[in-house]
Parts: sequence; C-alpha cells; structure tokens
Amino acid sequence: MKYVWITLCVLVGVVALVAIVGAFLPKAHAAAKRMLLPVPAKVVFAAIADIEAYPQWAPGVKSVQWLPDRDGCRVFREVGPHGPMDLAIERREPDRLFVTRIVTEGSPFGGTWTLRLDERDGRTTLTLTEHGEVDNVVFRCLARFLFGHTATMDAFLPALAKRCGGIGAVFEACAPDPMPARVVK
Repeated sequence: MKYVWITLCVLVGVVALVAIVGAFLPKAHAAAKRMLLPVPAKVVFAAIADIEAYPQWAPGVKSVQWLPDRDGCRVFREVGPHGPMDLAIERREPDRLFVTRIVTEGSPFGGTWTLRLDERDGRTTLTLTEHGEVDNVVFRCLARFLFGHTATMDAFLPALAKRCGGIGAVFEACAPDPMPARVVK
C-alpha cells in the first residue's frame, strides 16, 4: 500500500510540475515552415482549397463536412484523431493566400493557419504560419516541450507536396508571417 501512495504522489507531483511550467509559458505562439515545390501555385492552391479531398491525403483527417457560414466566412468541420475541429476560411485569394481560423466552441486551443504562395518560374514557395493560443496550462507545456508547435505542419507539408506531385520538394524553418487581421463581415 505504501508504494501505491508513493506512486500516486509522484504522479500528482509530475502533473503539478507540468501545470506550473505551463503557467509560466506564453499563451500565444507563432511557428512557420516553408516549402519549395517544383509546381505552379495554381496546382498547390487547388490542393489546399479542395477541402473535401483532405481525408484522401491530409494526415489524420478522417472526414470533412461543410457547416453553416459564420460571420460571412465558409466553415467546415474536420474530424481527426482528437475529435472534430471547426475551421473558418477567413481569406481565400486564388494562387496567393489561404487563411483558416479554429472556431470550435470551447476548444482548449485556437489560432490561424496562413498559407502564402509565391510563384516564380513555375515553382512555388509555400510559407505556412501558425499563430496559436493554448489555454490549458498542461497542454501548453506538453505542446511546447513534447509535441512541438510544428508537429502538425511537419506532417501536413510533405503530404501536400505528395498530393501536388512535388517530387523534390525542399522544406525549411522560417520566420512567421505577421498575424492575419481577423475578418469581420
């Protein structure tokens, strides 16, 4: 019985330590990755904008369904390994820019993904910037030190490159783009 109490105390102590560390971390973060693809921007944008096809190629996306518009933005629900997540398409500029924002009610995290495309000589540089907020202090600590803020990007970008036929895509870390202005319509 003594070992049960010791184990329980250690577990409680670890959770408390993780929560304390998380409380001292900033709620907001920004992370970015860049990918150079040997295909035109219209090919990359078509894959990004084809939300219904995500379950065929995007890692972890099991299904997608359209929801009613919110504040003038198209909204879709993406179901993945951690459950449903509602996303609003805040900006859609063909072959240039695609911005989504998490709008799931009661989510422990939120933020935006900005996908900026720059084409030169038939090759596309895609910069993916995440501006996120993590409310839960335990998850904030785990996201910072265990999962990393770029884990989803690190899975999404190679899958997108494969979807676009981008054999020979080059990936690199980069400075985040500025936070996109929130769309109010």
